[in-house]
Amino acid sequence: MVRGFAGFGAAMLMTPVFSALYGPPVGIALCLLLEIAVALPLLPAVVRLVDWRQLGLLLAAAVVFVPIGTHVLTLTEPEPMRWAISAIILVAVALLASGWRYPGRPRPVTTLAAGATSGFLNGVSGMAGPPIAFYYLAGENTAAHVRANLTTYFVFVDLAAILVFASRGLIGWDTGVHGLVLAPAVMLGGLLGERLFPLASERFYRRLALGLLVGVAVGSLIL
Repeated sequence: MVRGFAGFGAAMLMTPVFSALYGPPVGIALCLLLEIAVALPLLPAVVRLVDWRQLGLLLAAAVVFVPIGTHVLTLTEPEPMRWAISAIILVAVALLASGWRYPGRPRPVTTLAAGATSGFLNGVSGMAGPPIAFYYLAGENTAAHVRANLTTYFVFVDLAAILVFASRGLIGWDTGVHGLVLAPAVMLGGLLGERLFPLASERFYRRLALGLLVGVAVGSLIL
């Protein structure tokens, strides 16, 4: 429901639970599979609102940095990474909550930096959302355009991450079976969230998005 409504946030809810049950590599891989499953039924209604040039730059940078994040995942302890991610997210949320926005279109270097950060976090934690959510929320786009770009972005970046995970042997038959069993539930929730989105105001959407980002930051510390 969260993903269908806001365009992001599903990984925040699923990854900690699956990582606790199956270990971080398998849990993150399962979350990536389900993220694609929940997004596919939502695409037809949002693709017409997508800024493809901007999205292309984000994806180009993200795809390059997903393997780097995955490599770090297999080598480092998760504790320092969780603290660093939480601190960055909370600073970004405080900046957005203050009412700060950047005028006009962001520069290509800013777009590439957001995509690179998102790709790295997707590889290392399965949560590509915070940098991209901050990137779009800091601009002057409407909630509908923010949601459309987020929904479409995550399909492609999650596919890239799945290919990297598969190449490293982190997605086995058991993970695929788990994904197939859980896919109908996340797809149904996504469609329900899509139905709820038109009922929300721009202000409510932005507040919910900031609340989700705070949830990511706090959840990274306590789980």
